[in-house]
Amino acid sequence: MADPYTCIVKKNRKYSSECTEVHLANLGAETLSKNFEHFGNLEVVWLQGNQLSRVENLESNFRIREIYLQNNRLVSLAGLRSFKFLKVLLASGNQLRNLEKQLALLSRFAFLKKLDLFDNPVAEEPDYRLRLIYQLPQVEILDQHSVKSAERQRADEVVPNLDKVSAARVEKVKSKEQGFSLLERQCIREARQIRDRRRKEEEALLMRSIRVAPEVGPPDCKVFRWNRERWSDPRMKLQHEQTRPTPWECMEIQSWIEKKSEKKQLNKEDVEALAKELSSEGIVEFGRYLKTGGVFQENPWEDTSQETSMLGRTLKFHQEKMGQVAVEVHPLAKLQQDPEATMPLATVAKLLLKLEWPRFDDRFLERRIEQLYDDLRRADFAGDKEAVAKFRTQALRLEGGTRPARGVKSLKEHVELNRKETNLAPEKGRMDLFPQKFIRAKRQIDESTGRIVLKVGMDMRCTSLGSMTVRS
Repeated sequence: MADPYTCIVKKNRKYSSECTEVHLANLGAETLSKNFEHFGNLEVVWLQGNQLSRVENLESNFRIREIYLQNNRLVSLAGLRSFKFLKVLLASGNQLRNLEKQLALLSRFAFLKKLDLFDNPVAEEPDYRLRLIYQLPQVEILDQHSVKSAERQRADEVVPNLDKVSAARVEKVKSKEQGFSLLERQCIREARQIRDRRRKEEEALLMRSIRVAPEVGPPDCKVFRWNRERWSDPRMKLQHEQTRPTPWECMEIQSWIEKKSEKKQLNKEDVEALAKELSSEGIVEFGRYLKTGGVFQENPWEDTSQETSMLGRTLKFHQEKMGQVAVEVHPLAKLQQDPEATMPLATVAKLLLKLEWPRFDDRFLERRIEQLYDDLRRADFAGDKEAVAKFRTQALRLEGGTRPARGVKSLKEHVELNRKETNLAPEKGRMDLFPQKFIRAKRQIDESTGRIVLKVGMDMRCTSLGSMTVRS
């Protein structure tokens, strides 16, 4: 039930008599409360988005000038008879029928300027707009379109002559069964019933053969499920990027390793030295370091079965089923068995990038970002545009700033990975404040990509009464 007392702060007769507007939209209400008789000075009423079938208990509110009844279940507007000063009536998206009956009611409103009746069965009747314009000359806006002078002129010419046009008489077709005897007509009816019964049985069998149970969905691929669990949630995506370089980082880190090393072919000692250096010093430009430097003592490579092909996973499954457990070969077994053997630098770099590359802690990243911005300002002062672009790119890679492509450090704050729990007592509610809703743009996280985007949504604010301050 839609009760107008929910729209005022103090629920007494004094405040209700002074209230001129009530907002009761989108409440799912089926009836109107009898408390409307206490709101004698109402002028504007919002009732759209409910389930009202009739407008009742508004007989005493004759001062209403605007009423909004869109998207309800109204079958009649008889409850608006007492609105002598009605100017705006929006009743689209209802179940109003019988244009003649509606015209008889709407012609009572001499001050009606704006009327909406589209998305009703009454709007599908022939010459609907012309008849409304002719019978309601005071209406200026009809169904969200202004009434032009050409339409008024055409309505004056067409509508008075509609009643003079008579429809052609429809001759009744004689039934073919009139010439048959009683027994023949009974046989024809039974034959028709047999044909209908057989047709329904065939349709039922056909529907049963192709019907799919609604609870049974398409098969869920293991790889798709694994990727969805990893990338659907921004927190999971961020935790994965904490230890695994992104594709563009892998490309840049591999290029950096190839440029730094002087040798193009590496033996076991060279690989150990390179891994220890990347583990102890890391790559400051990208804010990452190799988690383990001992690549020969143990096999630090994780199971990458999710990234292998379908054929490889199928062969592995059949081998395990037959009891043939494949022995995992170390990626650097060639160098481990023969110390004098060599491997290309690019191959070693790709293998190292399959390991875990955690990021430095936030304090180190903050110091590094501040240093990069200092270098950027010096290069800008010196006029070196190439160095400015280089330092800016490195800083944005580590932090991300306020751009849409945020870095991991700034993303951790937005997904609340660095949130500190507080045990503060919740703020007590204020009785001298009333809430208000506004449409406002906010920064939110896109669930599919994990990036910060702008989304428009409802914003709640509290406004105080009297001379109190405003809290937003």
